[in-house]
Amino acid sequence: MEFDFLFIIWVFPIIFMIHEFEEIIFFKHWINKNKTFLSVKYPKISKQFFSHFENLSTSAFTIAVAEEFILLSVITIVSVLFDTYFLWLGVFMGFFLHLFVHLIQFIVLKRYIPAIYTTFISLIYCTFSLNFFIKKNIFQTEEILLWSIIGVVIVAANLIIAHKLAFWFDKRRKDWI
Repeated sequence: MEFDFLFIIWVFPIIFMIHEFEEIIFFKHWINKNKTFLSVKYPKISKQFFSHFENLSTSAFTIAVAEEFILLSVITIVSVLFDTYFLWLGVFMGFFLHLFVHLIQFIVLKRYIPAIYTTFISLIYCTFSLNFFIKKNIFQTEEILLWSIIGVVIVAANLIIAHKLAFWFDKRRKDWI
């Protein structure tokens, strides 16, 4: 069975959300369970990490993920509608490369981290997709490299925005309830 290019494009938001569901579900519990371990093993990093994430609610974290999902969905829809996939490729490559960050975290910590199981699933999809793009000559190597750099910048910048939105939500949520 030959996979279709558009099938790969449309599956990306689904793979993204499956990966994010694992993070949403397990992140808060993982932080609480691993705080002492991380503080002892990586005191400088963990101090900054915990000051940033410890008080973030699951609902606020979910708001950040929702923002990322909406942006990814809009990019996917616009790419298909206008039959231009470079921005999509950039975001795809940014996501693909971020999976390696999870792998490194897993290897360094030598224990479960939220998102590691779905990282392996996502890596299969991303590796298959990139291989498909190269074999079918859909994107040239130079385009993949260029849009990988652009994608990492976009994903990193949006991650900052998503986290600011999450913290803003947490501050306002207390007023709404």
